[in-house]
Amino acid sequence: MDNNWYLQIQSKVFTQVEYMMKKKYPKLNCTTRNQNGLPSTFPTLYLHELAPVEAGMDVTNETVNAVISTIEIQVWTNTTENDCRKIIGEAVNQMKALNYNIIAMPLVEESDKVSWGVARCRRMVGNGDYLITS
Repeated sequence: MDNNWYLQIQSKVFTQVEYMMKKKYPKLNCTTRNQNGLPSTFPTLYLHELAPVEAGMDVTNETVNAVISTIEIQVWTNTTENDCRKIIGEAVNQMKALNYNIIAMPLVEESDKVSWGVARCRRMVGNGDYLITS
């Protein structure tokens, strides 16, 4: 029995979000690599899954039936705060299309001519769920 299926959630979500975001923002740098400070390319969208939590346990508790997946989205722009708001807003729309709930609405701040935004989204993902937009 494969109890590691949940390790693919970030990759599946990233693939879908990146595909849809590149349609609207072709020059957007999309990554799952931690930026540790400012990214070298602007605009950048960083998508990161926080540690999932097991859910939907059954009596035998031998399989991972579902997890609560939390995805953090960060966006950096070196143009305007409004550009950052538009990009992170669209990223959140894509997460909603994947049936994620917004648990931390987008927050955007500007500092030293760089705008940074962050949002968090969460949903339960069951073993066998398809993370595909409509």
